[in-house]
Amino acid sequence: MIYIKALLVCLLSFPFLFHLPAAKAAPPENEINQYLTELGWTKQELLDYLAYYEIPLEDFSTVEDLKMILGTPINSKNLQELLTNYDLTEKELNDLLDHFGDSLTEYKFIEDLDASLDFYVNHDTYMADVETELARLGITEEETEKFFNYLSLVEENNKNQLDQMTILDSQMEKFYDVADTSELSDSELNELVEILNQTINLYEVNVKFSINNKNVTLKDLLKMKEAPSNLFASIYSKSGELLIDFTVPTDFFDTGYVLDEGEEMLHVGELSDEYVDHMHNEKYENADKDMK
Repeated sequence: MIYIKALLVCLLSFPFLFHLPAAKAAPPENEINQYLTELGWTKQELLDYLAYYEIPLEDFSTVEDLKMILGTPINSKNLQELLTNYDLTEKELNDLLDHFGDSLTEYKFIEDLDASLDFYVNHDTYMADVETELARLGITEEETEKFFNYLSLVEENNKNQLDQMTILDSQMEKFYDVADTSELSDSELNELVEILNQTINLYEVNVKFSINNKNVTLKDLLKMKEAPSNLFASIYSKSGELLIDFTVPTDFFDTGYVLDEGEEMLHVGELSDEYVDHMHNEKYENADKDMK
């Protein structure tokens, strides 16, 4: 059950990468407003975009510098060129984006769409395999995509998530060959529960289990010697929004299966981590080339 995970290169800080002074005044407000009118954006949409890439508006002294970093607005010509580069029709493009819960309407700049396509094309089969595994629990493709998008937002606020997951992965390996968690010592069981809870907290979700409509703790669940009937699990965001819920079939309940399916859910989280880091890397590398 041990899987290979791509470990991305640590991101350099924005000021160092672009060789910009630590402090600059933002471009004149009237020039920014004119540019925003051209884009069809509000000032808040610009700030939200820059915040995603951790780029302060104050790092730019002119609108031209800002344009260089943001990229080229999408038009029919460069969109068709991009489709040709990826050998995609517009329908195939929309289907690919939809597979990851994404949409062409989310993109303003062709370079960002190119970066997303580069990631999606190389992870489409992987995502489909994860969805197939989770479908065994009754988790739909739409739910998996919703989960992916939520975890991507969480990762934006924690750039060390991949490193933290690597540590938890290494701690978890000792339990992968355990045939029956009910046979673990109390200290071993506590260690396993702690690792799982740290993983859950890392993704900023709450996981609830119930049997016959009665809540049960993760530890009690792992201590059970026989398969429970009507085991139901639900995963919520920290704000209380339901992300995924499913019933675990009795004949599927064994340590190997539980860990396998838990691992598939972690794959969704890790994939979202890699996507966000990929987008940041592409933005920084493209901008660095333009500014040299």
